[in-house]
Amino acid sequence: MSTISFPRTNFFTYACNGSSPRHKLHSISLTPTTKMNTKLIGLVRKEDHSVLPRTSLITHLKFNSLEPSDEDLFHEKKLVFGNYVARQAVRDEELWVAAYLRAETHWEDQPGDEKLIEHLKMDFIEREFNSLKMRCRGQFGQINKCVVAVCKPDLNVQRTVIKSVVGALDISIRHLLHGETFPGQHKKYRFPIINTKNLQKYAYISNLCTRKSARRQGIGSNMMRFVIEFAKLSGIKSVYVHVCRDNKPAFNLYRKLNFEVVEMANAALEEEQMYLLCYKA
Repeated sequence: MSTISFPRTNFFTYACNGSSPRHKLHSISLTPTTKMNTKLIGLVRKEDHSVLPRTSLITHLKFNSLEPSDEDLFHEKKLVFGNYVARQAVRDEELWVAAYLRAETHWEDQPGDEKLIEHLKMDFIEREFNSLKMRCRGQFGQINKCVVAVCKPDLNVQRTVIKSVVGALDISIRHLLHGETFPGQHKKYRFPIINTKNLQKYAYISNLCTRKSARRQGIGSNMMRFVIEFAKLSGIKSVYVHVCRDNKPAFNLYRKLNFEVVEMANAALEEEQMYLLCYKA
């Protein structure tokens, strides 16, 4: 496994999702009358906030399998920090946990009927898992990756995949439309880009979240550092991310990572109360 070298830097970590999802969580049609199949993935909480499936329609997933070893990931790039490692997700089980963490983050501390919220989470997890797999296959000329933060492999400790993943985010390599200087500038253009030969590439980060029990350990900031370096190695000069305007911890984190607010996008994002931030390589 290749290791990316970084200068030793201290970063401020935050306890909430600061980026705009690839597709907004609240856009999914979920209502109190949503019918749940009893065979959907069950969630069992443990003290460490890990989850175990009771039953599942996704029969190929093996949640009791051990986390990949260094030998299994010899050719994969990684960033080691503290007791954790940031790298690309290599198993479907890791994608499933990424979907689970997103559901937990979105519905965290929200009031309401617990059973209903649990049903909404389970429905979202299945949808997001399937969508995440499709996105990672690439579409319309985009390169999509799911990056996970996992516990550092230890020869004396055997961990299952489901307990190892503590954070996740998405990065996609996209193209600006003709005449655009930043993503989303031409919102009316909704058709897929067929010819990308002369279009400028950029990287977009979304769905950043960490397991609640593992926060304030630099996991979010180091996953960001990993994907920034990945973008640089891919020849990308601009990395973008959205952040809610009232999410000061996330905003401050990105600023410490040298992201700047795209002032030209402020007016268009006023209604959504978001900022578009950009890192220039």
